[in-house]
Formats: sequence, structure tokens, C-alpha cells
Amino acid sequence: MHSNLKISLDRADELLKELMTEYEKCLKAKEVSGRATQLTHEVCERLRSVLDRAAYLYWDQKVSPELTEEDRQRATIYFPIADKQNGFDSTLGRWRWQKIRNKHEPIYDFLLALQPFTSSSNRWLAVLADLANQGKHIDLVPQKRIEDRRITVERQGGGAVSWNSGVQFGRGVSVMGAPIDPTTQRIVPTPGVTEKIETWVSFLIQEHNVNAAGFCKEACDKVRRIIVEMSERCALS
Repeated sequence: MHSNLKISLDRADELLKELMTEYEKCLKAKEVSGRATQLTHEVCERLRSVLDRAAYLYWDQKVSPELTEEDRQRATIYFPIADKQNGFDSTLGRWRWQKIRNKHEPIYDFLLALQPFTSSSNRWLAVLADLANQGKHIDLVPQKRIEDRRITVERQGGGAVSWNSGVQFGRGVSVMGAPIDPTTQRIVPTPGVTEKIETWVSFLIQEHNVNAAGFCKEACDKVRRIIVEMSERCALS
């Protein structure tokens, strides 16, 4: 892997660590800080940047030497991330490689397989591109804190039932042999039956409805895999 790409990926991992630390502080404070939102976008921007740098490295080493000086000057190089085939081809068209593209089918196919319109499993790449773009040109995407209280009732000897806070029981309902008090939605103390209440907390990126911490960690891992594979396939130096 080219040293500059490795440095950028390592920096993304450093930002991710800062982000995770900030999230922990936010969970204790029960609010989303501006720094947490900013770090979320910095991670995404860094990852988007390293993808673009990898694309440029390929173009500079493999494509540029075969182009005319005019085409080299007019070329605009980005890593393609598109929702449709024509958007994908349009981004690659700006590489000014139309006359020689048939010599570069392996990289074309590699990039095509990563596109969101090729597979739903690639949707994360579209989210990454959108967050990186919004962070630069629009505004930081708001995040929200959600809590879901989950009650679990267990019976001695085996068996358990759980439900979230959206479930409401009326009079005369029993769970695992324990009556439910409709005023508190808790079980009436019953021998052999225990109750556990948990609060599940996560931070969502509202527009995309994805867990912010989980998404950023996944994106760091997946972008690194893309760069490693691209570097090995294309012998980038």
C-alpha cells in the first residue's frame, strides 16, 4: 500500500478512537455534543478522501501516461460512488480515458462491484459519500439519542418473556405466572419470577437512520479493505 494512503487510513482510525471516547461522554451526559457530531463527519470526510486519493493514484500511474496532455489537464479524478449506472460512468468519464478504457477493464469491474446500485450491501458507501459531502457543503447532519426500556421477566427453572416500553398491558394480564400491574406495567412480586429492566442507548444519524458509532467503525474497516485490495490488484506503489 502507498504510504500516503496508509497514513490517511491510520488517521481515520485515530479519529474513530476520539469519536468513541466522545460518545461515551455523551452517553453519561445523556446528550449529543457538537464535538461528537463534528468527529462523525471528520471520520467520513477522511475516508472519502482516501478513496479519492486511491483513485487518483491509479489514474496517475496507469492511465495518465497514455493520455494526451490536453486530456490530462482536463481530467477530474474521483472515486466513483453512484446510485445509478449512468452516474457511475459519468464519474469515470471525467478521467478522460474513453479511448483507452478497454485496457482497464479490471479496475472498471472492481469499482462497479462496489456501487450501491450493484448490491444493497454497498449502501454504506452511499451513506459515507453523503455524510462527507454534507459536512463540507451544507451543514452537519443532526443526530439524536434514543432510549428503549426493555423489560424481561424470567421464571425459575426456565422460560423468559421480554417487551419494550411501547407495549402496554391492561388488567388481568399475567406473564410467566406473575400478574402485571397496569398502572406501573411492572409485575406484581411473585415467588420464582424475576424482572429485569434495561435501557438500550444508541446515537442515530437521523437522515440515514444508522447507528453513528457502528457505521463509522464499519466504514473504517471496509474502506481499509477496499484500499488494500485495490492496491494489490493494481500494483499501486
